[in-house]
Order: sequence, then C-alpha cells, then structure tokens
Amino acid sequence: MAENNEEEVLVLRPPGEALDDDGAKSEEIVSLDELTAQQEEQPEDQVVIEPPKKGLDKKKIMIFGGIGLLVLLIIVILLVVLLKKDKSKDGVGELIQRIEERPKTQDFGASKIDDMINKANLLYEKGDKFEALKIYESIAAYNQALSNYNLGVSQMKQENFKDAVGSFAKAIANRENTSVSAINAAVCSLELGDEQQFDYYIDLAHSFLQNETSSPLYHYYYALIHYYKGNYIEALHALEHPSSEYYKDRYDYLAAKILTALGRNEDAIKRLEKQDSLNSNITLAQLYANEAKFDKARDYLAKAVKNTTQPDLIKMTAAIIDLKTGFYADAANFIGEVKDVNASLPSSIYKIKARLSPELFDVNMAQAHFKDDMFFNKTRRYETLFYFAPYKVFDAKQTMNQIRKGGVSLFLDDTNGASGYLQNSLNVSEVNSKLSSAIAKALNYELKAANAEFSILAQTYPEHSILQYNLALTYAQLGNFSLAAKHFLTSYHLDQNNYLAGIFHIISTDVTNSLNPKFIEAISENLESQNNIPNENLYAALLALVNSNQASMIRYLEEQKEDTTLNLAFDIIIAKIAGFDDIMQQKTAKLTQILPKDMVAHILNFIANNKDNGDIKSYAQAIQLYFKGRELDESAFYHGVSIIKKQYINLLQISGLLFYERDKIKERLKSAPMNANLLTTLAYLQIFTNEFDESFKIYNRLIDEFKQDDAATLFLASVAATGANSPNNAIALLELTNLTDPSAIENRVALGFLYQQINNLDAAIIQYKKVGNTSHKNEFYDFEIINEPR
Repeated sequence: MAENNEEEVLVLRPPGEALDDDGAKSEEIVSLDELTAQQEEQPEDQVVIEPPKKGLDKKKIMIFGGIGLLVLLIIVILLVVLLKKDKSKDGVGELIQRIEERPKTQDFGASKIDDMINKANLLYEKGDKFEALKIYESIAAYNQALSNYNLGVSQMKQENFKDAVGSFAKAIANRENTSVSAINAAVCSLELGDEQQFDYYIDLAHSFLQNETSSPLYHYYYALIHYYKGNYIEALHALEHPSSEYYKDRYDYLAAKILTALGRNEDAIKRLEKQDSLNSNITLAQLYANEAKFDKARDYLAKAVKNTTQPDLIKMTAAIIDLKTGFYADAANFIGEVKDVNASLPSSIYKIKARLSPELFDVNMAQAHFKDDMFFNKTRRYETLFYFAPYKVFDAKQTMNQIRKGGVSLFLDDTNGASGYLQNSLNVSEVNSKLSSAIAKALNYELKAANAEFSILAQTYPEHSILQYNLALTYAQLGNFSLAAKHFLTSYHLDQNNYLAGIFHIISTDVTNSLNPKFIEAISENLESQNNIPNENLYAALLALVNSNQASMIRYLEEQKEDTTLNLAFDIIIAKIAGFDDIMQQKTAKLTQILPKDMVAHILNFIANNKDNGDIKSYAQAIQLYFKGRELDESAFYHGVSIIKKQYINLLQISGLLFYERDKIKERLKSAPMNANLLTTLAYLQIFTNEFDESFKIYNRLIDEFKQDDAATLFLASVAATGANSPNNAIALLELTNLTDPSAIENRVALGFLYQQINNLDAAIIQYKKVGNTSHKNEFYDFEIINEPR
C-alpha cells in the first residue's frame, strides 16, 4: 500500500462483500516500487538474457531459433488456454502447477514509466486526482514497455478495475509478483462486486504466498490475505510479529482495521495513535464516536479539517455526532451542505436506520434509570411534580362528598372565595359539580376520560382559569406538554393570581425546549412586587428548580410548611439532588403514611431506603421484598398515568417480572376483551418484551376501534412500528402526533431519523431544524449506521 497523506478511512466489510456504488474503497495494494521504497530493489525473479556468444555458426543459430520459436509457440498456446479457462476455485491448483512449470520471463525495465507512476501517485495522494489521471492515461500509452503488474496498478489508480484484473491475470501468468498481483486482482474483484472471482484470486494469493517468505513484507502479505479471507485472528497474529521494521505504520493501520472488525475499538484507537505517517484523523473521529467519546471525536475532526480532500465525509461525520449529542440544528446544516453538492451523497456516506434505544432493554440501564430518573432526568422530575400537584375546585367540601375517596383532599386546592373564575351569571355549584365528576376520574387514574370531560367543560366555559388549569394538568400527567403549556398559560392569563398555573406553564415549556425568558422574568417580578401571596416561597423554589439554583431550593427545603403532597414531593426531589439522604427518607416515609396505597409514593420510599451497589440480583431481590404483598393501587399502572407507567416498567424489568405481568394482563383480558386500559397496558408492556408486531396490532386496534388518537398513544404506536421494522407506518403516526403535540421533541427527532432512513433528506432537515440544539435526551428513539462510510 502506498503511503497516503490523504485521509484514509477504515472500510470494513465481510470477506467477499461487494462495495457500494458510491465508490467506497477497500485497502489498496499498489506497486512494489511503493511497498519497497525504503529497500534496495532486488527483483528475485528477474532473469538476465545475455547476448549470443561469438563463434556460433549460422546452422546452430537456426536450430536454436527454431527451438525457441517452438517453445514460444507452446507458451502462447498455454497462456491463451489458461486465460480463457473458467476461473472457478477448482482451477486454482491447476493454474499453480502450470505457472510453476513455466520458464521465468524477463521483467521489462521502465525507469521512465516508474518516474511517471511515482509522479502520478504523488498527485493522487495530494488530492489532485484530475492531473494524476491525465498522467495515468499517458502511462497507458507506454504499455508495451510496461510490465503487466505495473500496468494493473496504473489501471487500479484510474479505477479501471476490469482492465486491471486482466493485467494482473497476465502478471500472474508471467510470474510477475504472483502473490501480490493476486491480492490486487482480488481487491479489484471486490470493487467489481464479483465475489466468486474475489475468492478465486485470494485463494491464489494464499497458494503463492510461500514464494514471499524471504520478503521483508511477508507477514504483511500474510495478514492482508487472511484479512480479506475473513481470518481476522490469523491476520492480527501476523501483524503482531512483523518480519522487518519496514512499514510499521502500515502494520498498525491494518491491525486497527482488524481490531475494529472485532469490535475492539479502544485497541484500534491505540494502534492508530501509535503511527503518524498515515493520516487517520477521520478514522479516529469515527472510532471515538463509536465509543460515545464525542469530545475526542470532535477534536480529531477539527484536525482533519485542516488538511483533507474529503470535506463531505467530515461534514457528515460531524452531522452524525451532532445527531447523537442533541445538536440537531447543526446536524441539519451539515447534511444540507453535503446534499447541495449531490442529493444522494449524504446517504451514500452514512446510511442510517432509526431504531429503538438499546437502553430500553438493558437491565443495568433500567436499574440506573429507576433510581435516578425521577430526580436527575428533567422530564421525569417534572412528571413527578405534576403527579402530586393539586386539582383546583370551587368548594372542596362539596367535591369531597361527591368523590368520597380517602386522601383525595391532599390533591385538591380549595379556591372557594377567589374572584375572577366565573361570571356572575353562572351557577357556581353546577359548575363545581361538573368539575367534581372530572376530578373524580382523574384521581382514580382515568386520565383520558377526565381529560375529555375537562376539555368539553372548558369549551362551554372558556374564560375560566380553574377549568383551563385542570385540563392542563391532565395533559401534563398524560405526557402531552405542548397542550399542557398552552392551557396553563391560558389559565394564568385569565387569573394572574393563579401563580401555580404560570409556574407550571414555565415547567412545561422547559420540557419542550421552548422556554420564554421574558415570561419567567414577568412572573418573578410579580412575585416580588405582591405581598402576602399564598405559597410564594413554593413558587420561587419551583422557579429555582427551572433555573438550577440549588441554594434557593435548599433554603426552601429547610422551611417549615404544610405537608401537602406537592410540598413533600418537591422536598424529596431537592433532598435527593442535594444528597440529604436522611431528609429524603423522612419525607418519603411521611408521604407513604399519607398515601399508603400510592405506587409512586412507595417507589420514592424504596429508592430513599435502598442503596444501589451495582448488583442487579441483590437489587432485584430488594424490590421483590419491598413490594411483595404490599397492597398498592395497581389501577394507576393500567390506566396510563405517564410517570407510573414508566417507573413501574423499570421496576418490573429489574425484578424480572415483565413476562409475569404480561401474562397476568393477558389472563385478565380473557374475561374483559374490550377493556381499553388493559389493552393499552399490554401494548406498552410488549414493547419491552420485544413483541413489536403484537404491540403494533393492539395500538392499531386502540386507534381504529377505540378512537384513542391522543399524541401519547400515537407516539407509542410509532415506537412499536419502528420495532416491527415498519418505518412508513411509524412516520404516518408521528406526523399525526404533530397535530396535537407539535412541541414534543422526541416525536420530531424520531421523524427526522425515519425520514433520513428513507432518504427524504429535505423532510429530515425540517424536523431537525424545528427541534434545534437541545440538551433533551431521547427516551425511545436512536439510530444506527447500516453502511460503511465511503
């Protein structure tokens, strides 16, 4: 292989696999002049034909001439037969025998041609491919004086692989660098996509390898042959024991290729960083990206930019890294720039496929999520607050009489006596009765039914803050933060004393990456200017949470306050963030006393009292011991509250009870086949048991028969469709989610991945730009690269 100042990219493919049409290159084997540039040329097979000696008479000359002519004729006939013979693998042994029986022929001296090749190679490696190809064309004109081997190398450089194979075949027949010629012919066969021919020539190279035992590059040839045959371990072993000090950097480079193919990226990185003669900055960027070390990957890309002939590859590599790290707008710009050069170029460089995040199915990750997500994942933390937030009523006593559910008052905020909620002409008791009916459903975890009732009621009384607030809270608990933000804002505008609605609007927009700093500033100023605001410190502390002001939150934690569910939940979150384990244990104990059957309260209490030592088995046993026999309200899981659904699935994963719970739901459905809540739960659970087709069928039924076309159901249906390898269905479902949840980040990111997968790059770019650059971490969607970079 020639030394190359141009960026060289690891192109790894199984033995015999054809290359992409975009011109992806396998490792090139080039002229022996390049391979032995640091050695003195010593052609082993060269035979010097001396001139005829004086004294030979004319008769002898005629006899010898006739014999020579006869021998030459026989050789030509054999060569024609040989070249026309079908190149099946069975013919390798016969060809070997014929070649070994041939007399050695002369290698033509061609110093002028060598100079031209060297010049062309230098131009090619510096990126001046147009001028290089002009010289290669000139070289072809001298082919009568050029050996078949060097002609083949020239044709390879011109990417004329078909003719190159023919030249190398002639070189093999003439015993010109037989093993290396066969390797080159095999590489050209890869370029042509001819797997049978590739196998033939790589076997031939292996058969003649013994002739190279005295070559300083013997182990390199040996490694190359075994690399292309797919015998990575044998190839790697040869590279670990070089037969000389020549081309050590190439040994490291090829070893890095093999290590990458074996999934040993870190070892490959070490080998590449050992050598410095081959420009491998892009390769190192790719390897570090594969290891999720994106800062290091970006460092190497920055180095590559300074001296590269592959700007499009660099841009697409940067785009892939940006997509993995949340810089979607930047990725869109890079993809757009490459697309402007050639519409098909981005996908020919990196073809991606949307997939479900492997973390979803990893028990170790489930364990980490279970103990940390409710406190250190922004969305999950806010979902916990929304779960324990109160619904608002006009008359708590009247509502309590209707609901008659123990502990419900803790989730209610009595606004009796507040002004501005209803017009004077309305009957407060009548409206409160309707409110109570919807709240009863919400507190019994029938969120979708409650949401529907609040929505109808808000249409009848659109100017009333309480209705808008309650509707927004159901949306937040269902996970639709776009609509939650909209209705919280409406509630606050209708009554600017309803600070909790204003704060919850801010929190909802923080989830959707659409925070309005001016709105935050306005609420902060109102809080500072007003006197005697109920719960003023709570509102200020919630703003501190949004702004990551831990000192302000700790001051709030230390205050004496009423033990409402919202206050306790917020105290637990602050205590966990600040590392106050004893306070967290006290607060969770109090919460479970108040809500003895509540699943989320007990999950918080379990986390507070069970340290994670990294041992999944012992942690699973602790979960089983804590929850076994405990009387909890499982209907919360079946009815679709977002935070319970997510955390309970994690609990089931860690404890090994996923399939048990699935079978339990299936058994219940036998007696209640039309129970939409059980069907919804089963469909969600089957995503985590990898039963994607079954899950997708149930979601289709829920959408078509039960008319569940809310954004959350549509999104999860797209997740099941993606798992079932049905990208077009997933795209259609995600497009529908944008109608009701247009600010949902992961929905748009998933659409971007899926559109890029089907090569609709314009649509993908639109989605990425709408998301922008964000710190949001996708929960369900990821992508993988399914082709080799060119």
